[in-house]
Amino acid sequence: MKTDRTYDAAIIGGGIGGCAAALRAVQNNMTVLLFTGSKESRKRSRSQWVYNIDNMIGFHEGVIKDQVLNDLRRGGHDAAADLVAGEHYHINNRDIIANTLHRMRADYGHLIDIEEEDCQSLQRREDGSFIVTGKERSFTTVAVVLATGIMDEQPVVPMEDRGGEISMSSRPIYPFANRESLIYCIRCEGHLTRDDAVAVIGGSPTAAELTLMLFERYGNQVYLLTHGAEPPGTDDYRKLTKAYGIRIITEPITEFSGRQVGDLCCVRFAEHEEIFVKFGLVALGIHRVYNDLARQVGAQLHAEEVPPERRQIVINHKGESSVPGLFVVGDAGRRRDEITMKQIYTAQEYAVRAVDTIDYRRRKARRRLLLADR
Repeated sequence: MKTDRTYDAAIIGGGIGGCAAALRAVQNNMTVLLFTGSKESRKRSRSQWVYNIDNMIGFHEGVIKDQVLNDLRRGGHDAAADLVAGEHYHINNRDIIANTLHRMRADYGHLIDIEEEDCQSLQRREDGSFIVTGKERSFTTVAVVLATGIMDEQPVVPMEDRGGEISMSSRPIYPFANRESLIYCIRCEGHLTRDDAVAVIGGSPTAAELTLMLFERYGNQVYLLTHGAEPPGTDDYRKLTKAYGIRIITEPITEFSGRQVGDLCCVRFAEHEEIFVKFGLVALGIHRVYNDLARQVGAQLHAEEVPPERRQIVINHKGESSVPGLFVVGDAGRRRDEITMKQIYTAQEYAVRAVDTIDYRRRKARRRLLLADR
């Protein structure tokens, strides 16, 4: 579908929010340009760290697994059924995204162009449309949906390179983050910790509140690892941590280790005794909001007191920014009137709101033209 026509919507970002927006748009019979991002830029998104989705109705292996097992047993394939029954089939972001892209190419290829690269720039024209520019080409679109996401601040620990030099790096945490031993969202993944010891990593009031929430929900052993920061010093927090048995360790972390790759077992410090936990919840705040394109067209940002690269984009209840026609879904956007939930299902909800708003305006404009001619 490589043409010079104006797209109904350009969707920038190939995570859950972007793919949900693209799928909704083509199902609405809209022409769509989707920038999935490059392989390198996709690695910088929070969505790539979600290994197993099981807090959404329908997103569970049992939905299909039970049907397969019934078919195998009915056909007399007991050995195969026993093999399937003993396996755990993860449903993760990457699988969902790959499946959605395949569906759109197969069923809606005449409506969608998929660019597997980064969008380099965004401009708003005088007529209210936009020009989006990729690596080599520019495109015109009536509306834009940004689903570019954020990246969390990561704990850095000493790391020895091949030459024996020691430097501070976040690379040692990757195996644990990729296997969901280090988690980032209490709403998405907090329930995984319910039977095990968990360490919240961060020294902010938010991190402290998360320790209380975890214990109050699950009653498990909870640690607050401030990683060198001073812990919150309110009297109420001190009383509650004492009542709940929450242990606070302020010494910087020196090592995460596990019995096997990705299996978090132990957190070590230079002097403090090591602790044994199965999960770590990273709560160090936002490292980067991918808001560059929104800034290029002058969209309003949240939290003026922080550096621009860490500020989320202000949106309304429809997901629209201060720039008409520019919508933001997922972690990069934030409403002023309430805390925007940052889960996969709410990213999809905001994607639908944004695309249906674009579609409504498209259909309304078409009606006006038809009625004006009569």
